[in-house]
Amino acid sequence: RHLPANDKLYTGANVDVNGTSTVREKKVLTEDLEGLTRPKPNSKLLGLRLKLSIYNLFRNKKENSFFGKIRSKNGEPPVLLSQVDLAQNVRVLQSHMENKGYFRAKVTGDTIIRRKKANARYNVEAGMQYKINAIHFPGDSNALFSTIGKSSNESLLIPGKPFDLDIIKAERIRIDAYLKERGFYFFSPEFILIKTDTTLGNHLVNMYVTVKPDIPIESREVYRIKDVQIYTGYSLNMERIDSNRSQAQYYKGYYIIDRRKRYKPWLFSETMKFEPGDVYNRTDHNLTLSRLVNLDLFKFVKNRFEINRETDSAYLDVFYYLTPLPRKSLGAE
Repeated sequence: RHLPANDKLYTGANVDVNGTSTVREKKVLTEDLEGLTRPKPNSKLLGLRLKLSIYNLFRNKKENSFFGKIRSKNGEPPVLLSQVDLAQNVRVLQSHMENKGYFRAKVTGDTIIRRKKANARYNVEAGMQYKINAIHFPGDSNALFSTIGKSSNESLLIPGKPFDLDIIKAERIRIDAYLKERGFYFFSPEFILIKTDTTLGNHLVNMYVTVKPDIPIESREVYRIKDVQIYTGYSLNMERIDSNRSQAQYYKGYYIIDRRKRYKPWLFSETMKFEPGDVYNRTDHNLTLSRLVNLDLFKFVKNRFEINRETDSAYLDVFYYLTPLPRKSLGAE
């Protein structure tokens, strides 16, 4: 009764998928596609739109009144047909089908109106899903391409499996993690390019893993650890003092700046996983931070890596900033 003039209550979307090879494939696609349509209709409980009813019951109450707060907290305004962008939903569904390897899928949409209610209906002609025929990793001899090639036996892209953009994204993250463990500190998943050749026929694709040509020089280098500096009395509101080594104590490869002499130097030599000369890897990076936190001596622990400009080789300086916990005392009477 309270709908705006010339508008309808939107009750949801139905997706009809045709052309799939199995019933399970059709069911999975239908569920995925229906979940992508927007907006979502008003929620139901036991077939009743209770939240919509609460909203309508107190629709004229002031915002800050008792009933107005009930409406805001427990009610739900009506979802209207005018809020549905049919063309945008068609584009979203079409894109999803292509991302899942249905490169020849066709999606159409329409609205069905019954009195004061309306729903959207989308028809999807899926066609055959493209599958992976072969994956080719770079065979170049440079350090970056060689390392990527060595990771091929752990690839998530498997011949015979369907083309899936989500798996491709996961593969880029996997390669990035593999490189991070082998010194490529400045590499990023966005630098990986996976080209797809769909011209083979028989709904098969070849995939070629490579690197974008314009990535920064730093991302191609294997970095080693140069200097490790540990600041034990760091405060969040103090200026950075990275260059101040006048009071640093050099102990087994570490520069320890501990002005108040609170901690024994061996504490850090046993806690740190990074040593000068080591190849950077993410596992040691995270393990060192975890060990410092688990000492229960510091309120805040953070670190920073910076390229060492004093050498021509690829080296990183590591800075650890440690904020001590307040001292505790115990008394007895």
